[in-house]
Amino acid sequence: MSVRRAVVADAGELARLRQLSLTCPAVPWTRPREVLDGPWVEECQEAIATMLRDQNAVAAFVVDVGPGHIGACAMGLLLPRLPGPSSGKPFNGDISTVATDLEFRGRGYARAVVTALMDWMVASGCKGISLASSPEGEPLYASLGFAYDDPRMSWRAR
Repeated sequence: MSVRRAVVADAGELARLRQLSLTCPAVPWTRPREVLDGPWVEECQEAIATMLRDQNAVAAFVVDVGPGHIGACAMGLLLPRLPGPSSGKPFNGDISTVATDLEFRGRGYARAVVTALMDWMVASGCKGISLASSPEGEPLYASLGFAYDDPRMSWRAR
């Protein structure tokens, strides 16, 4: 297995894997949620392509499983932060998507791409890294040192 940093030409495959990641069931190991196709998939592909052009703020790491086919990915962003008494590091990291095609699960691909993304974030000056996990992903993230130690409130526009 070889992990590489994604490029703009990978945007279509990354959008496909993002759609796959959204099908994770709310209840562990049950039937996947249905995520309908629509204009959002093409918009996602365009957004990913635009984001990947900024090599200093966004990265995705992938495992290729055939020509033009990515079997796993992890995408994340560096979020600027103000220095505080506990750290002057300039960024927090946010892992926005981790996905592995069903046929390639259980081979360590997700661990490899998440580890590569975390390494990039730390080398870029991250104080901390956050993500939202499906129940199936929790054991992987816990083994990489993620923990539920900072509950937060959030708001979403309707």
